[in-house]
This record gives sequence, C-alpha cells and structure tokens, in this order.
Amino acid sequence: MTHRMGHPLGKIADGYVRIGAVVCALIVLAWLGAQPAGAQQAITVDRDEHSVTFKGPMTFRLSVRSTSPITSVKLFYRPTGQTAAHRVDLEFTPATSVQVEHSEDMDKSENYQPPMVTFTYWWVIEDQDGHRLKTDPISFVYEDTRYTWQVLTGKWVRLYWHDQDAAFGQTYFDLAERAAGDLASQFGVTPTDAVTIVLYNSHEELMSVLQEASAEWTGAVNFGETGCITIELGSASWMKEAIPHELTHAMLEQVTQPPFGEIPRWLQEGLAMHSEGGMGSEERSTLQQAIRDDSLISLRVLNSPFADAREQAILSYAESNSLVEFIIHDYGTDKLGQLIAVFAKGAHYDDAMMEVFGVDMDGMEDLWRTSIGAAPRQGTTAVSTPWATPGADATPGGTATASPTVVGSPTAVGGPSATAVSAAGTPTATPAATSLSPTATPAPRPRAPCLGAAPALAVLILFAVLLRRVGS
Repeated sequence: MTHRMGHPLGKIADGYVRIGAVVCALIVLAWLGAQPAGAQQAITVDRDEHSVTFKGPMTFRLSVRSTSPITSVKLFYRPTGQTAAHRVDLEFTPATSVQVEHSEDMDKSENYQPPMVTFTYWWVIEDQDGHRLKTDPISFVYEDTRYTWQVLTGKWVRLYWHDQDAAFGQTYFDLAERAAGDLASQFGVTPTDAVTIVLYNSHEELMSVLQEASAEWTGAVNFGETGCITIELGSASWMKEAIPHELTHAMLEQVTQPPFGEIPRWLQEGLAMHSEGGMGSEERSTLQQAIRDDSLISLRVLNSPFADAREQAILSYAESNSLVEFIIHDYGTDKLGQLIAVFAKGAHYDDAMMEVFGVDMDGMEDLWRTSIGAAPRQGTTAVSTPWATPGADATPGGTATASPTVVGSPTAVGGPSATAVSAAGTPTATPAATSLSPTATPAPRPRAPCLGAAPALAVLILFAVLLRRVGS
C-alpha cells in the first residue's frame, strides 16, 4: 500500500486558512462584546417625554420594556454650566413593562433656574438579567412660557426678546455681538458656548422671573455658570452699558476652569467697565479724592468681593477700571489676555502677575500708583515716572462717559449667586444668593458590556469544527 504525501505548500496554505478562521472568530467575538447592552435589544424604550411650565412643574415620563423584569430606572438631569447631574431613583413594581414619571416644582427656591437655560437629561435602566441601557441625552430650553419669543443666534450671543419688532432685536443683538467679539479679539476671551441674553420689556417683568429675595433695584442679572443674562429694557445709554458689562462677566466665567480657576474681582469689574466705556464722572471724582487723601484701597483687597458701603464700592470699581486701563496702556491687550488665561487656569495671584509682568501684586500696585500720581504704599517709594498726570481724569486712557451701571458686590466667580446691576447706576447691597448649584450625583460610569451566552457557544462550535478538520 502506498501513501501519497501532500505537497508542502498545500499544508502551509491549509495552516494559514485555519489561522485565518481563528482570527476571524476572535474579531467577531470582540465586535459582539463591544456592542452596548442596548444593542442586544433586551431593553426597549417605547416613550421618552418631558413637559415644562415656567416656574411650575418640570415633568419627565418614560415607558420601557425588557425580556426580563426591569428592576431599576434612574433619571439624570442637569442645567447648562453644571458638571454633575441630579439623580432620581424612580420607585415602581418590577415588571417586564413599566411606566414611570417624575416632576420637579421649579417654583421652589432650591430648584430655581433662570429663563432660557438649557437642560439635558437621560435615563439608565437595568433589568433582572443584568441588561443595562443608558438612553441618548435629550436637551431642551427652559423657556419663559408666558411670552412668545423671538431669537437671534450668532457666534457669541443668543438673544431673546418678545413683543418688539425684528429691528429692536437686531439692534441689541448687534451690540452684544460686537462687545463679545471685542473681548475675543483683544483679550482672547473665547467661551465655548454662546451667552444667552433675555430682554424683558419692564422692571416688573424682570422681577417676576427672579427669586423673591432679589433686590428691588436690580436691572440686570448674570447667572454665573449657566451663561444666562436677564436685562430689563431701559434707555439707549443704559442698554449700551448694561449689555457689554454683564456680557463680559458671563464670558469671563465661561473661560474659567473650575474648580481651581478664579479671576480676581478687580479684573472682572475693571474689564466689565472697560467694555461699557469706562468710568463715569462719579467714579472719576471718587478716585481723585482718594488719590488726594491717600486713601486708595489695596490691590490685594480688591482681589475679593467689594465692600457694600456705597463710597467704598464706587472707589473699588473706579480703582479696578483704572488699573485695567493702566495695564492696557502700558502693556497692551495681549498681555491682559495672557493674565486672564493664567488666572483662569488656577494660578495664585502673585504667581500669575509674576509670570506675565515680572512683578507680584504689590509690584503692580506700585507701578499703577505711580502712573496716576498717587502716593506710594506705606514703607515703599515711587518706582517710575508717571505717564499721566492726575487732572480732571486720573484714569490712564479713561474716557468720559455717562455714569456707568455698577455691579453690587457679587460673590466669587462661578458661584451660585447672581450678579445684579442697578438700573439707577449706583452700587448697593449684594442681592440674595440663588440656588443655582444644588447637590448632585455624578452621572454613572458605563458598565462593561455583557457578552451573553451566544458568543461563547459560537466559539465552542468553531473550535470543534477546526479540531475535526485537524483530526481528519
């Protein structure tokens, strides 16, 4: 009996075929394992709805079914600006098909949010067999449903107004876009999201959307990390000041990197006043008097929220704007932009000044004092020759304008308190804090995908076939 031996090349080819089959099987297995639990269609969402009434109920509804009893349904939602989400564990009787509903009363102080803020929500569902589904996020605008709104959206700003013609909205939209564009081009302040500005036609309308504890003098409010501003309609001069001022705060707060980034108060307010046109006569005269009396407020004190006392508040704003104008005049807008960027990343005040200008806070104050003709700080001497002599306007590069709107003693950047502007143009007490940062549970981490029994069975069959071929 003779045996015919196969050709060596044929054996090699047959080996490659077997190896290729194994590799293909592994690739298929990996692909199956990479699919999310939802792709297995064990859990199916039949209805996912929400409804909102401004300062009323915000309701979420879900109908879902699965191949095994559903044991857990969680709702997660968050407004724009918050990095953590609220979590709600829904109560229900486990079943293969369930309907759940959850409502929040937005009129409660702890739930307060400004009009036109964007909410995003999603569900996480689990069943008895270990299947898990996280639904795609859904976003909606928390609209003031009492009015019919018109909206314009640009690169930097989203403007809402009602019961006015298109030309009205275009005028203030263009004003806001120019102001935002100037901040971006001159100082590199480029937020990731458009700032929302909501215009109300009267003081009464504005007050009706704020919390009950808000000060009666409020004329405009910047709601911190939400990126929303509300402003009452006033004179043309008031609007030309209030919009750029509050827009500056909103944009600066967007570029700050929490939880460590913080832009000092003097830079916040000084740049906001620069955006609106500079100091008015009251601020200039107050600054001049403080120079004569040698009663200027230390720059280190101006890092923090300003004093409530009227004269001290006016001086705080005047000094802040004067210092900002000095930096722009002597060092340029690029350098001020660098300083903003360094502060926003979380640098200490002295370290940031040293990195950008080569002097610490005290050194910068010395330079500024010399520039406006003020006496040196106690225990120091003048460091340079003034580039401007104090006169009718001691602010470097200052421009005479009508008395500006003044912000009243806001809290730290990015905090829960709204920043309010007095329509009367004078600083007053800080408005009451708003509950914009409630305690929240972080969004869940995705689970490792469940492979199930089918891929394992397929692998066993494949290897059995291969072994049989080898044996033959």
